[in-house]
Amino acid sequence: MLRFAIERLSSRVVWAASITAVVLTIAAGGCASIEASRHAPGTVKNGSFVPARPAAAQYGVDATQTCPSGGAMSYLVPDVEDAAKKSRTATAKPDGRLCSAADTLLGWEDKEQPGETVLRFVASYFGLPTIPRVTITTLATEDPKNMSAPLLEPISSFASTAVQPRYGVATQRAHKDVTKVVLLLLDQTMDLDPVPRRLEANSQAPLNGRLVGSYVNPKIIISNPAGQLETPSVPPGQAFHAELRCADHPGRIQVQIEAEDKGSERAVANFGVACATDQPTSVAIAAPAPGKPVDIASEEKKLFELVNGERTAAGLSLLAWDDSVARVARDIAETQRDRSQKGSAKEIDVVERLKQADVSSPLVLQNPARARSAEDAHARFAASSAHRANYMNPSITHAGIGIVSGTDASGQPSLIVTELFVREPPPVDPQAVRGQLRSAIARRRSDARASALANDKALEDVAQRTATALADAKGSLPKAREDEILSPLRKVFRTVNVIGGAKADPLDFAEEPGIVASAKLLGIGVAQGAHPQLGKNATYVVVLTGTRR
Repeated sequence: MLRFAIERLSSRVVWAASITAVVLTIAAGGCASIEASRHAPGTVKNGSFVPARPAAAQYGVDATQTCPSGGAMSYLVPDVEDAAKKSRTATAKPDGRLCSAADTLLGWEDKEQPGETVLRFVASYFGLPTIPRVTITTLATEDPKNMSAPLLEPISSFASTAVQPRYGVATQRAHKDVTKVVLLLLDQTMDLDPVPRRLEANSQAPLNGRLVGSYVNPKIIISNPAGQLETPSVPPGQAFHAELRCADHPGRIQVQIEAEDKGSERAVANFGVACATDQPTSVAIAAPAPGKPVDIASEEKKLFELVNGERTAAGLSLLAWDDSVARVARDIAETQRDRSQKGSAKEIDVVERLKQADVSSPLVLQNPARARSAEDAHARFAASSAHRANYMNPSITHAGIGIVSGTDASGQPSLIVTELFVREPPPVDPQAVRGQLRSAIARRRSDARASALANDKALEDVAQRTATALADAKGSLPKAREDEILSPLRKVFRTVNVIGGAKADPLDFAEEPGIVASAKLLGIGVAQGAHPQLGKNATYVVVLTGTRR
């Protein structure tokens, strides 16, 4: 029986799948030559896997890619059709794209089966909008007749539960009486009209298709080159339509299509379209050697640099590393590892853990994954529209990444990764903010036909003392302390209006209703400090207006 490893994708959390190489042994039934079709296996160069075949120009059905008609396929195709008729199940059909990918993977020499990052690259390279299941193994025969039986069982088993089963096979003599075999299986849950893998600047292309079988209500999530999410409106049913737009900034458009299947939501496609740039022609396969200790700190910083590299290419600001956020990320990764070992699925309150570490932010984003390396983790995040939108968010300013060593379901070494992204307001020039706010208040009072306010040193001094105390208290200044600071004003002022607190934009204080109240004098205090919601470097403002006795 031929077994295969399944690569699973999630639109929220991506976990590495464990893949075990399987060796098939069947009696050699003669010395017939193996399939005589021309092969073009990929090669490994400088730590990267490089296909030898030309890349597809589009996603979707491609008539230019075909499966061989001779060799093992000449026996397998009719056997698959006969088995489907007898079992009254869907007939699996050969797919040229899968055969091209299988032929390319004949060049995979690693003892480990190719990981998700490599498979995603190969799928995209040959125009497949989702990752197929893959098996790379050997058969103890060179006779094509004897290859059909062991391949037929997994294909028929897969087809028995698939909507539109497709398969691709490639074989090549390994040595005497041994043939290397690559089998790819794919459930084509939608019919996708051709979509170009590359778009020129300032161009667009339609994204049209139709779900099949029990799949309904498609949902399209597009991440543009800058990482911004777009969710085109799609009516209920099975058909979908959207536009992919490439502006003048180069990058990648990531397309994710989800659908409902018997009450649950599943990802049915996930692929990238190059915008004003080229698709990659190779994929890095470097990973920590088995048994060799992983330099966790190095992997964390490597992943951080990959994030910043993609942000820079998109014209976004670089993120700053935050040690406090990184410690929380590491703690979360450890918790995820421990809970997965115990089978616990309890959700982690990320915001609360950050607060316990004295980190508050108005924006907190998280990317979790189980991967083989930092590069593998980034490739997984980059292939998810939602995860990519997190690390490309233009509003985040700081990041912390935590990685811990663990094992996957099969006991193979893996890395548990947590990326945390937060927004921390930058330090401000209090004097500049004070001047800008004074001008904004003057405009507001003029618009309201209220009298202009003159600056008053006494009000300014007390306002500054109050703002500083408010920042030191993280926004929770006791009433008694506030009264103590304001008390000297009561002797010389008939009325004093107090407006204060923290806002994301300190100039918003000019819009407070009390700003246009009756008064003649003005004092403004500005200070920065931590805030429970606004995070570090929140700007605290105290505005005092009044009239002297």
